[in-house]
Amino acid sequence: MKRIIVISGILTAVAGTLFLRLPLLSERPMHTDEAVHAVKFGQLLEKSYYVYDPFEYHGPTLNYFTLIPAYFMGEKTLAQTTESTLRIVPVIFGVGVVLLIFLLVDGLGTAAVISAALLAAISPAMVFYSRYYIQEMLLVFFTLAAMVFGWRYSRSRKLLWIILLGIALGLMHATKETSIIAFGCMLLALLVTRLITSGDSATFQQRAIIKFWHLPVALLAAATVSVIFYSSFFTNPHGMWDSIATYSNYFQRANDHARHNHPWYYYLRMLLFFHNGPGPWWSEALIVLLALAGFIAAVSRKGLAGINIKLARFLAFYTLFMTLIYSLIPYKTPWSMLSFLLGMIVLAGVGMVALVRWLRFPVVRVMLMVLIIAAGVNLLQQSYRANYKFYADQRNPYVYAHSTTDVLRLARRCDNIAQLSPEGRSILIEIISAPTDYWPLPWYLRSFTRVGYWTEMPSTLDAPIIIASQAFQPALEKYVQDGYHKEYFGLRPAVILSAYIRNDLWTAFMAQQK
Repeated sequence: MKRIIVISGILTAVAGTLFLRLPLLSERPMHTDEAVHAVKFGQLLEKSYYVYDPFEYHGPTLNYFTLIPAYFMGEKTLAQTTESTLRIVPVIFGVGVVLLIFLLVDGLGTAAVISAALLAAISPAMVFYSRYYIQEMLLVFFTLAAMVFGWRYSRSRKLLWIILLGIALGLMHATKETSIIAFGCMLLALLVTRLITSGDSATFQQRAIIKFWHLPVALLAAATVSVIFYSSFFTNPHGMWDSIATYSNYFQRANDHARHNHPWYYYLRMLLFFHNGPGPWWSEALIVLLALAGFIAAVSRKGLAGINIKLARFLAFYTLFMTLIYSLIPYKTPWSMLSFLLGMIVLAGVGMVALVRWLRFPVVRVMLMVLIIAAGVNLLQQSYRANYKFYADQRNPYVYAHSTTDVLRLARRCDNIAQLSPEGRSILIEIISAPTDYWPLPWYLRSFTRVGYWTEMPSTLDAPIIIASQAFQPALEKYVQDGYHKEYFGLRPAVILSAYIRNDLWTAFMAQQK
């Protein structure tokens, strides 16, 4: 019966995960970060060339794993690649996160893992960034994999699990620099758990956390995986050194990047209650409050019958340390909170079980479950709203410096004009803008063969299509005068581009619209 319940839980959670993540992957405009990673992937796809950059882009795993769907889709160039091909990668890892949770069933119990898996499936943040072509969902998956494999090793002491643990740690490092925060929190959580549990004779067993000779095996597995990816499969040996040198840049960015600096409560406010203008309200308070209950249960050991106290306490302290550190770091982006939201979700499963057990009267338990189910349905509604209605709207808390739908209109305009030009996709497009103010245009103009980018006014301007940021508009007007039609496009909040289209092409375009 228990096995049937677990299997049913797996099928339900996976079905919900796919239902919320798979549809309309190409619908949302590409975020700047997505476009940057996509163009970087294009080099790997077209030229089999990848060199890790210690100043941008993060780790290489995202690029290499994207080769798999591109291969199956028969895409050999960046121009052929679609948003769906790119975004299916985080979708797959998002499904993997849900599946990994079930490997903790013998430590947390059936009810807790099913609850946690369902929360992971419907969490608006988890769903939204599972459809985002950035490294975050891969990092979340590899982090959870490391904890799951570590748990399985602690139960069996089998060499296979310690090797898998090492591989997961290596993949974490090869995915994003912030993995070192998780490494530190894991070690600290292990130490604190062992310290406070050592005085509990009912749960403490006097044996080493890891067999002595298994430790170098795990480290070797982690180092091997990291070296393989950062060295671009041994074609760029310097990449491994760059993966270490990058931390000087990372620590500087974490403390000195005013545009992304936010107060300590930024993440918690987003999770507990968010409301912007006339838009709807957003809240994942259900997860946060259940995680708090799980933390209290783990520390007090109340309501945890059938749940391994050491595993519960490890999850509790890991989540606490991760939440504190990410809150204290001034540099904040919404997707970064997934690293501790993962811990909250698993801990929330424990909290749900503990809450039910704390309540003595059946009627009160039923009322609690009705309330939790209602809140879960609300999370499901928010996930739908975030991904299929407000997917590029600043009233969505997970939309951060995001490209507006105007960028799609600008891309279509360039396509339409190219069709009317005898040069076709070879039509010259000149873009004049600050280096950070034209993304994600390189993605949307990837099929054009003559696109030039200038950070200052060029000496000559004779392109049929000229796109410029507002700072260059006064100087540009002297060149174009009456020979071009001008339109405005909002690229993203506070970034407006002017598109100048030569009059003969604009006249032909307007005639076609009649």
